[in-house]
Amino acid sequence: MLYHHIFAGLTPFRVAAVLTSRQHRPSTRWLDRLGIGVSAFCLLQCLALPVALVFAPAASAGFFSHEVFHLLLLGVIVPVSLVAFGLGFMRHRNARMWIPAGAGFFVLMLAAGLEQSHVLGPVWIALLTSVGSVCLIVGHLLNLRESSARRRA
Repeated sequence: MLYHHIFAGLTPFRVAAVLTSRQHRPSTRWLDRLGIGVSAFCLLQCLALPVALVFAPAASAGFFSHEVFHLLLLGVIVPVSLVAFGLGFMRHRNARMWIPAGAGFFVLMLAAGLEQSHVLGPVWIALLTSVGSVCLIVGHLLNLRESSARRRA
């Protein structure tokens, strides 16, 4: 009986209207905020590592300075950011956020590759990773701003 009351008036047209309504679209703001949080964590970790290397040489032997940790972090940052940017772009159609985002992805991938091949030292890797993280954060902030502006309009 409950089934009949809930679904009785839903024709295919009405179902499509409900699924495509702007009011019922899931928000992508949490993805941008997650991307900002992960990128900021990466930035803080990379900025703290050189300080830790100067003041506590034992810190360089920890998990946070290990190459595997950076690859794991990159494995979280890239998919979360790509989904957030893709869904945001589908909503607001403003490609400006792809400029800092693309630069951030490129620099982070470059830093990971250089770290794996041991071409640069840890301070330079931390600097490159910090630049990439800041670029991604700027991209997420632009995406958030455009999505919020689109929602208000």
